[in-house]
Amino acid sequence: MSQDKTAHQGFKLILEKFAGSIRAQVLSRGMERRGIDPEDIIQEIRIRLWKRLSGEKKVVNPSSYIKKVVSSVLIDQLRKSRAEQRLLCQAMQKKLEEEKTQANRDAEENLRQTLEEAVDSLIESRRQVVKLFLLNLTAEEISKALDLSHDKTRNLLYRGLQDLRIELKRRGVSYED
Repeated sequence: MSQDKTAHQGFKLILEKFAGSIRAQVLSRGMERRGIDPEDIIQEIRIRLWKRLSGEKKVVNPSSYIKKVVSSVLIDQLRKSRAEQRLLCQAMQKKLEEEKTQANRDAEENLRQTLEEAVDSLIESRRQVVKLFLLNLTAEEISKALDLSHDKTRNLLYRGLQDLRIELKRRGVSYED
């Protein structure tokens, strides 16, 4: 008889004798609560048994060896499941961060647009001064750029900023000083 056929018969005999024990050991661990299909575990046990029995090494104590294989497969499946859960959690966390970042970008864009519209609603003389101020120019730099007196520039700036606060508040933008 060929070695392959002998291995097949040995495999078949061991499965017939220990199938109930294997199933009971797997089901007793409650792997389905962890999202692991018991049938997948049983299949993996069969594969490992087949590999061992089709090789040159013999199994001296089948019940002990099967118990060892079952434990080994269960541990491997738990590790695999935990690794998959970690990857899933990392992917979900990354997705949430991306959504949060996009939401922040959208909020910033909406605020920028609202601010532009509010500035554009100011009267022309105040609008110019406020726009330059929002570009980080000082009152002195603005007065030189627009060829205005320092007092006139300061007056237009203060009134323009006051009008801007009122307009932003009207548009629902609140802020703290």
